[in-house]
Amino acid sequence: MLKEKVLKFNEVNKLFHKGDRIVVGVSGGKDSVCLLDVLDRCREEFGLSLLVVHVNHCLRGEEADRDEAFVKALAEQRGIPFYSEKADVRALASELKMTEEEAGRYIRYRIMQHVCMEKEYNKIAVAHNQDDVAETVLFQMFRGSGPRGLSGIFPKREYIIRPILFAERSEIEQYVKRHHLEFCEDSTNVNEKYTRNKVRLRVFPYVEREINNKAKAHVARAAQKIALQYSYIDRQAKKEYMRIVNSDRGEYYYDCEEFDRLDIVLKVEMIRLILKNFRDSVKDITEKHYKMIISLSDKAAGKQVMLPGSICVEKQYGCVRYKNYSTGGSGTLQITCNLPFEEVLEIRRERMCVCMDVIPREKLMKEIPRKDYTKWFDYDKIKNGICLRNPMEGDYFIMDSSGNRKRLSRYYIDEKIPVSERKQEIVLADGDHVIWAVPGRISNAYKVTEETKQVLVVMMTLN
Repeated sequence: MLKEKVLKFNEVNKLFHKGDRIVVGVSGGKDSVCLLDVLDRCREEFGLSLLVVHVNHCLRGEEADRDEAFVKALAEQRGIPFYSEKADVRALASELKMTEEEAGRYIRYRIMQHVCMEKEYNKIAVAHNQDDVAETVLFQMFRGSGPRGLSGIFPKREYIIRPILFAERSEIEQYVKRHHLEFCEDSTNVNEKYTRNKVRLRVFPYVEREINNKAKAHVARAAQKIALQYSYIDRQAKKEYMRIVNSDRGEYYYDCEEFDRLDIVLKVEMIRLILKNFRDSVKDITEKHYKMIISLSDKAAGKQVMLPGSICVEKQYGCVRYKNYSTGGSGTLQITCNLPFEEVLEIRRERMCVCMDVIPREKLMKEIPRKDYTKWFDYDKIKNGICLRNPMEGDYFIMDSSGNRKRLSRYYIDEKIPVSERKQEIVLADGDHVIWAVPGRISNAYKVTEETKQVLVVMMTLN
């Protein structure tokens, strides 16, 4: 029955298709074991290639090692390839100033993304369910989140899919029992030092006992409605963003009169979209910050709002301008890429997540993928390091095996890219030698050959 529901859910949300290569995140708990079993049952029908990935957080000693061994055995029993990696989540949380929950989530997705790149898989499946949605919504509400945070968890976010998101935890437990599936119990699931565990173990049991026994389902359904309404607001905000927001050397600005005509909801969303050009997360930008930015339209020229993350928002004559004051406001992009590398950038007016890593040639597929936003390069031919930056005077390509050069400026002329937009283009460069003019031409000098031993894999996805 659950498999049929998954197929119907998949049909509506277009999560996976025939021939997909899917990394399945498996912790060993009931939810992930259920997810793996369902996808395994769909494997032949859809021609799926599955890869089980397990991340050992090193927080529970022998118990964590037991879970890793269990998941490995589970994958082997089903004839599914297995990959595991250990991560010191406690040290990572301290380094990144995150909670252990946040650090664990961060490293899990980072590792699964790396495996996707290395093994040429195209989807990551995780085992969130309806109870997770309800718990997340309540958790976000207690933190003061707006409609975006109250939208819950989405069935699909780019290449990350959640095939059992519709299922209640009780339904998953019944499925595991009915099919006699073995699983591991994670002792941290009952440790109330984790905030989400308090919501699951204390708040919801009380609410279901004292107020409404369908509370979780109702909260999850409310999240779906909020998500639908928010998606409409988000689309409208993006339309207005494209209409009135301008960019100039990494700075963003809009006309005050045009901005003032917008509804307050669209103003807030537009500000959020602009701030996302500077940083991946805006969770520490508070309601007070948004109000201060909105009020700048009525202030005198020169008034500023300084935001976390070195962002300065300044009222100028007739407009409001956003800039990064840690770089003196120049806004010129120049990032030295230490591998593995992950960053969110605006490329041709699209926010892209850029990931890079060096992978031995023998671990990659035989055929080089022909994709606009996934490229392979011979890493050993890079002499001066890797830099993501805007174009510079003197940049060039090697056009062919004879070593003939072509100036990047000439390439932009041939591609009919307006002069006014060329400074905002992005290149991956080795000194003044352009490896890749994203998302177009690559230099012949860095192409992968039969002699290539190490491959620089660059993958870009919409953020």
